[in-house]
Parts: sequence; structure tokens; C-alpha cells
Amino acid sequence: MKSPTVVPAVTLALLFTLGACERRQAPTSPSASQAMTPLQAPKAQTQAGAVRPLTFKQADPAAEVSLTLSAEIGRYPALHILLYDRETAQLKAFATKAEADRKADDGQYPWRQYTGERQWAVAAATPRLISLRGMWLDYTGGAHPNHGSSALLWDTAANKEIKPAALFRPGADMKALDKAICDAVAAAKRHREGADPLDGVFGCVKWTETTLALAPSTEAGKFGGLMVLIDPYVVGSYAEGDYELILPLSTFRSLLAPTYLDAFAGSLKSPGNPDGSLSLRM
Repeated sequence: MKSPTVVPAVTLALLFTLGACERRQAPTSPSASQAMTPLQAPKAQTQAGAVRPLTFKQADPAAEVSLTLSAEIGRYPALHILLYDRETAQLKAFATKAEADRKADDGQYPWRQYTGERQWAVAAATPRLISLRGMWLDYTGGAHPNHGSSALLWDTAANKEIKPAALFRPGADMKALDKAICDAVAAAKRHREGADPLDGVFGCVKWTETTLALAPSTEAGKFGGLMVLIDPYVVGSYAEGDYELILPLSTFRSLLAPTYLDAFAGSLKSPGNPDGSLSLRM
């Protein structure tokens, strides 16, 4: 995963009305002299006496950054620690880069405070696997923020993060999943006014170009499908926005690795929105 005064404190509700493109700023390593004051946040007890909050926020003239984890994530101590530590490190690096940019700014125009936001929630869970979905938003002084989706799969038996590819059989022909995603995008575009067609500039994408989370099932303790999250610019313009597509188990069951096959059963609890609009927003 890219003058007039602009208010940087934007919300995702405004994102689909803006069409200009903003550069993505590469984060740098956090500085030991970072002068930002953390605000107090509710805390969740984790393993071995360690404590991690469910929220994090820092602000100074250069940047404001924040993280929100759903309360359910606190039920999984190792996952909670990993996610909190990783996300806060990235946000602090973002803030450090903002301070460097502010110091280097020529002062020709008023400084536009950078914004970095991260939000995570449980998409679906079984006793063996926890599927998280995340949302991120970065504003670095341009015409509009950049934003998109993230995901994380946690194997509770191994007590570690796994990659989406681990869900599928080694050597499985993934063309069937690619086609199911392409068909779902095309169907959603038919319900979205002004959507770009899947030809010319924007075409079908492979599953590896999307973000995968798991979708809940009608059968308790099982997954019923895949949640395919697609960021702006991937299958359409920035103004067209994100896509959240829900694929039923029948479209990919034959591709699943034996290790995780028994985590999937039943039908989709929800088919998602016909136009592929997001069910979770910041």
C-alpha cells in the first residue's frame, strides 16, 4: 500500500467526494526525542502481567495519530500485544516523519497538520482462527487523505500470525478465486453509480492484489466465506471508493488447506452490500 487552507481533520465519510491524488509519505524510524504526550486510554490486562491499552493517541503541531482496537481483541493477549505494539510503532514513525517535514517546510503556506488513524476489529472468529480487519487513514498535507484496509489472521493453536496464503493448499490453482473476485467486482459496480468499467484503465485483479479477511457463518464457530477488501485506485478511481465483497464458501472450498478446512462450514451470515460498500467505517 499513495495554497488554500485545508482542514486536515477529515472523516472517511468525505473521502468518496474527493478526486485528487495525494502522495504517500514513507514512515521513518521513531526518534528517541519524539516530543508527543500520550493521552490516557482504557487498559486491557494481558498475559504475564503485561498491559496494553485498547486505544492510543498522540498529538503535537506536526501530527495527530490514533489507534482504536475493539474490546474483543483484548480477549487474545498475544494477538493484542503484537497488534498494539506494531501499530503504535508505525504511528510514532509517521509522527516523527511529520515533525521532520514541518521543520523542513519553507513556510510559504500554513502548515497542515498530518493525521494518521488506525482502527481494528474482529471480522469473524473460530476456536482455531481469529480474523481481524483494519482500516487506515493517512493525511500528509495534500488535497485529500489516503485510506485503505488491512487484515490479520491469528492461529490460536500456534499462537501466531499466519499469512492468507496458508489457508490454501500448496499448488492450488487460484484462478477460480481470481474469477470469483472479478465477477463480484463487476456485479458490485453495476449497483454503484458512476463506477468505472472493468476495461481500459481498470481491470480484474488477482486475489493477491486484495486484502482478505474471513466472513462469519450461519453455523456457530465456523467461517462461511471470504471478505475481499479492495482499496481505492485498484479497480476504480479514488472517487469510486473502496469495495467490500463477500464470497460464499462454494467459490473457494476446494482450494482450502486440510489444516484449516474444518474451520469452514454453513452459509454466509451476511452477503454484504450489493454495491460493495464498506460495512465498517472510521
